[in-house]
Amino acid sequence: MKYILKFLILSAACICASQLARAQETPPGKVLVPAASMAPARRPQFVQLFGTCSMELAPTKAVIVGGVAAGGLKPTEAAAQLDKQLELIRKYVAEQHGQLHLLERARTAKNPSANGRETPDPPFQEVQRLEVAFAADAPIDAILDRLMELGLDRFGENVLNTNNSRREAVVRFRLLDWDSKMLDLQNRCTADAWKKWCATDAAKSVCGSELPPADLQLAFFNVHSAETVLYPDGSVRRWEFNFSPQQRKLEPPDLLGNIGIHLDGTANLNYYYTRDEKP
Repeated sequence: MKYILKFLILSAACICASQLARAQETPPGKVLVPAASMAPARRPQFVQLFGTCSMELAPTKAVIVGGVAAGGLKPTEAAAQLDKQLELIRKYVAEQHGQLHLLERARTAKNPSANGRETPDPPFQEVQRLEVAFAADAPIDAILDRLMELGLDRFGENVLNTNNSRREAVVRFRLLDWDSKMLDLQNRCTADAWKKWCATDAAKSVCGSELPPADLQLAFFNVHSAETVLYPDGSVRRWEFNFSPQQRKLEPPDLLGNIGIHLDGTANLNYYYTRDEKP
């Protein structure tokens, strides 16, 4: 009986040892690890672009700036005389293919002299401020001669000024359609900025077209003239304009001569884009 019991115990021990050895020899199960994504990461980028441009402009209109005065003993007499003179001027301007623009009509009266002396001027006077526009290449001196014969007797902006010792610039030369010209110049600067940036190594994978994208944001746009010009107030300096997205309505000053103007522009633009980067 003892021998049988020992045999059973030894048999059980052998079986356990065999199973343990087999378990140690079995390789561990495979662990599934997700594969890394091969899609490129898209990271936001920001860059500032700078461009330059230029444009030649010439005046479109020659404008005579002044007024016509008429006097009388009564206001109605002065008004009737002024209307007659203006009608003659209107007909002549139409014959010369010009445009007459009537501005303010001022009515003045002369106060009695402190010393009792009378002057030959009538007590009432009406002054019509006006502008007469012609093509920039019109024979402006001959036209001015005829307008003075028809009654143009006030010159410059201040038509109430009768101080004969002061000289006024009576002819101004103007550039028309200024806003569209400045927008064209800005587009030239924008195209130059885009072209310069696209030529860099950093932009090779971004610039898909030679045309600037619509989402370029203007930071500022500066324009100045290459020449110094004479201003109506007598000063001489360059034209300088600073445009921003919030402010575009800037008008150029009048020129006192029919000369061309060379404008140089500089644009600063902001560009936001995404770049594909491999992990």
